[in-house]
Amino acid sequence: MRPLARAYDFLIIGFAVCGAAALAVSTVLIVVDVVLRNLGLPPVQAASALVEYAMLAATAAGSPWLVRRKGHVAVDSLIEQLPRPVYRAFVVGGMLLSIFVCTFLGWRAAMLAADAIARGATDIRSIDIPGWVAYALLSVGLVLCATEFLRLLILRGGDVEAQHGNGA
Repeated sequence: MRPLARAYDFLIIGFAVCGAAALAVSTVLIVVDVVLRNLGLPPVQAASALVEYAMLAATAAGSPWLVRRKGHVAVDSLIEQLPRPVYRAFVVGGMLLSIFVCTFLGWRAAMLAADAIARGATDIRSIDIPGWVAYALLSVGLVLCATEFLRLLILRGGDVEAQHGNGA
């Protein structure tokens, strides 16, 4: 079990690094594109499409790591005033709801990706991008988020203090 846990940890961290790299590449691409336009030179033709997909990739790849670090959005100012058992029930319920929503949307994105593959769909912009890419990115990111929420729930056992941290 330990090698599997290490591989999974490596996957989550690797995805986060890829997400950060996508943001860095996007930044450089935007700067280059703006500089070229201001110098009167032809801009990078595919800049907009690549940046859009990079932003999606960065979000999908970085989200599971954020859940692991408890950097996901959790507004509990109202429910923290409740008695501890009720508060704990809300926290566990929120985690279960998050697992369900992420799993459902991840599954739905996977079905849309499969459909796009079957149809041979292409996102035609300044460059042609296979139509399944965006859905596949979403599917993987959402399923990994669900896995991270489940991991938090199992490892922390619904412990309220462990569920909500100070973020990243």
